[in-house]
Amino acid sequence: MSFFQQLRARWQRANPRGFWEREYSGAGAGEKWASDARLGFYDFAAEVLPREPLRILDIGSGLGHGGRRLMTICPLWIVEGFEISRAAAEQAVMPTHCGDLLKDPLPPGFDYLLLIQTLEHFRDTGAVLSRVLPSAGRGVVITVPYRGKLNRKHLASLDEASFQAYPGAIVHTRQRRYEKDGSLKTDMRVVLPAAPMTTK
Repeated sequence: MSFFQQLRARWQRANPRGFWEREYSGAGAGEKWASDARLGFYDFAAEVLPREPLRILDIGSGLGHGGRRLMTICPLWIVEGFEISRAAAEQAVMPTHCGDLLKDPLPPGFDYLLLIQTLEHFRDTGAVLSRVLPSAGRGVVITVPYRGKLNRKHLASLDEASFQAYPGAIVHTRQRRYEKDGSLKTDMRVVLPAAPMTTK
């Protein structure tokens, strides 16, 4: 990989592995990532998943509490994780693959791929979706802050226009109280149908 390719990959990833290793290794990480506020995003995503046997891959799954929540919502769902942090993957409460979304292959055979409060951590969201969509058997479910503020963690601000290029995208917003200060926040859920299979 050339210097410029490495620089571009680093720019796209932006929140590198070391950042996430620190997030999941600190004191109180388990409590933070298993909080009702965090798990509420999984409840929001689950509203659109069929209540039937499914294999689901949670990309950016952290310690796996969200995937475990999904399997409680519907015991017919089998959920696995895909996480860049080795520390999180090793401590995860569900089976979790460790890898870098922008360069490692995603494990095959999943009906739905989830990006729960994950996509906003990438500058080039199109590059992420171009890797994720072809791997989904039936679709991709995304939750993100709606028109979220940019900061050192959130590198993309997303709204309906961010998904106009994806045929069949279904967008829904909701409001919730922010756990830290009680202010109203808006979240967006997007369902993208799987890319159609092409025949040669």
